[in-house]
Amino acid sequence: MKHLKKYINVAINKDHMEIQKYAFRKYKIKSIENNHTHLSPEELARIENLKLEGRYARLQKTIDAFLFCCYAGLRYSDFVNLKPDNIVEIHQETWLIYRSVKTRTEVRLPLYLLFGGKSIHILNKYRDNLSDLFNIRDNSNINKELLVIAKLAGVHKHFSFHTARHTNATLLIYSGVSITTVQKLLGHRSVKTTQVYTNIMDITIVNDLEKSKGVLHLP
Repeated sequence: MKHLKKYINVAINKDHMEIQKYAFRKYKIKSIENNHTHLSPEELARIENLKLEGRYARLQKTIDAFLFCCYAGLRYSDFVNLKPDNIVEIHQETWLIYRSVKTRTEVRLPLYLLFGGKSIHILNKYRDNLSDLFNIRDNSNINKELLVIAKLAGVHKHFSFHTARHTNATLLIYSGVSITTVQKLLGHRSVKTTQVYTNIMDITIVNDLEKSKGVLHLP
């Protein structure tokens, strides 16, 4: 509805439509809280440890691409637009530097510091043809393959390729990374966009309370 409203406004401004026929005069766009699906550490580990054989072996690149984005926090559009030149060595450490397709913001990711450098292990698998890793199927078909992968891994949760980005942000915040740092890692222009991830897993509450055990002494 927001997109439709935008183009109706454009049509009015270009005199293609009379302002008296403005469809949104008495209509208010309602918004609801968006639940960001993410994988728990246990669910992520199930996918990491999944061994594909036979006819399912063809899904390995989809798993590698998905896991890479779990570790790096990329959108599908940013991942498929990556080139080998985006992988940069700075002081003998591996960085990913790219410009977000959506926000045009430059994002600089120290891959060696994120999730124990697991994304670098994936890059090394495709060392001889790195472009092949970034050349995956369209988003719709990738999401269909992820449904199969979830079933094979025993993950009873409906998730998509974009879940990788939500998983990245959620697990970083859970591990104690500040919201402003996560903002920069995700390439968000405003920290308000990143704040949706602060209301995360119940385990976060448990984690915070366990840390306070030695501090709170109730009578």
